[in-house]
Amino acid sequence: MRRNLLIIAAAALLLTTFSCQQTKKADPSSAEGDSITTKGNEAPTENALTYDATDATAFGLKGNVKKVVTLHYEAKPGGQLLVRGSLLNNYNDSIITFNEQGQVTCDAFANPYTYDAEGKFIKGRAKTTTMKRNEDGRIISYDHQIKGEGHWNSYNYEFKYDELGRMQEYTYTGWEEIFGYKYIYDDDETLWPVKITMEGQACADLFESEMLYRYLKFDDEGNWTEREVSVVERQGVDDGSDNPEMETSNSYFIEKREITYY
Repeated sequence: MRRNLLIIAAAALLLTTFSCQQTKKADPSSAEGDSITTKGNEAPTENALTYDATDATAFGLKGNVKKVVTLHYEAKPGGQLLVRGSLLNNYNDSIITFNEQGQVTCDAFANPYTYDAEGKFIKGRAKTTTMKRNEDGRIISYDHQIKGEGHWNSYNYEFKYDELGRMQEYTYTGWEEIFGYKYIYDDDETLWPVKITMEGQACADLFESEMLYRYLKFDDEGNWTEREVSVVERQGVDDGSDNPEMETSNSYFIEKREITYY
């Protein structure tokens, strides 16, 4: 069983079959050129001056970010750079959004967030969804539990950060499946990882992966707008032994982002 959904990207992994409600999705036809950065057309407001970048930093972003759209392409080795292939339509609605106060309203995992006028979380994918932040204001859990609709509709995310507020680890737990991710950075300043490792299990199926990132383009705010992804994936079946047989495969991707700021 393939689980490419679980290993395509770092901050933009889509581990659910849902998507946040958006009024406009990425237009694949516009992706043939370079990724671009845009500024919102709205007039400056008082709220825009109180933007708290805590959530943006957690998702590896700088500045007063409003919206991030990520396009994912198949790729293959071709010399010094990967050669871009076809657009993966399954991921062309990979979107992260933030409100004017900097609170995330749709995260990299397609989880929605709704807040009241005072900025208090009041609803996720359902009214029973809970979200917790630590003393630094960083999201540490997103728990979606629906009673009476079956276990398969319930899932949970747990997040851990380093001292700079960067994503360090996260765990996704669903019905009879659990996947853990670890982020590796190459210095104490950049917000984007150079490697992410994953270990997971779904029923008896075992998964391991290592994702290596090479960053090619950045915008004026210092956020990356194009990167290469090289994936080594190992899959097997839990047979009860200490060293189950695992099959290894390699895949390559190119990701482009369009980022809008307040």
